[in-house]
Amino acid sequence: MAEPDERQCRICLAGVEEVPELGRLIKPCLCKGSISFVHVACLQRWRNASQSAFFSCPQCHYKYRFARTRILGIATNPVVVGSISTILFTMLVLLSSFITTFFMSWFEDPSDSYYYRSSIFGFSSFFYVSPFDTARDIIRAALRILQDTDGEVFGRADTQSDPHTPHSEPGLLMSFIRRFLLGLPIVGAGSVVHMLLSVPLLSPVHFLARYRSNNRRRDSSRDIASLIIIGLVLVGAARALVKVYGFTQSLTKRVLLRAEDAILEV
Repeated sequence: MAEPDERQCRICLAGVEEVPELGRLIKPCLCKGSISFVHVACLQRWRNASQSAFFSCPQCHYKYRFARTRILGIATNPVVVGSISTILFTMLVLLSSFITTFFMSWFEDPSDSYYYRSSIFGFSSFFYVSPFDTARDIIRAALRILQDTDGEVFGRADTQSDPHTPHSEPGLLMSFIRRFLLGLPIVGAGSVVHMLLSVPLLSPVHFLARYRSNNRRRDSSRDIASLIIIGLVLVGAARALVKVYGFTQSLTKRVLLRAEDAILEV
């Protein structure tokens, strides 16, 4: 008859009956006796809760033997995380550019949905502007600014140019830049509208975006509305990049918890 397994986790004080939920019982350090064993999940929680216990045992001071410690230093490097975030952000913008080109005709049409409500005294008390329409008009205004700057961003030739003049195909770098510029308004507008939902500035931004999207620039000067729209798109894009960085950092930490917390048993 086999003897019962009396091993006990020094953290949760449970035994082998909790192995299916908490992982196997291991000896990660040089501690002896009743504090020798610990469940894998219990040890992970303990290490994450205490900075001093993350790399070594606080009792015997034995440094844990990690299975992939080299990857840990690479994956937590801010430069690496920033580079991955930049790649993900660029991919997001490029994918958004295809949405822009697919719905180009829809973005060119102005939105006209306002909701107005009066109070019981007959005075206006509530003025609602759809965040969706605000984002659409910001995108439309940004595309109009790009079109005023360079119509070839949309792949259109200048109608006033000589039709017999040959047009050279844009290079790979120029195609990438144009594709990036087409996707940036969607990312920036979505991010800035999400940010403005918490402050009462959505309505004036919507009016400004609609004003700029309905008017072409008639001279070479940079009008104030264009500068504000460009600023809003850039702020929104920067905010989206920060969000992507935070997501990448969080994802990296979750991956490390699964891959890097694999401690070898002594």
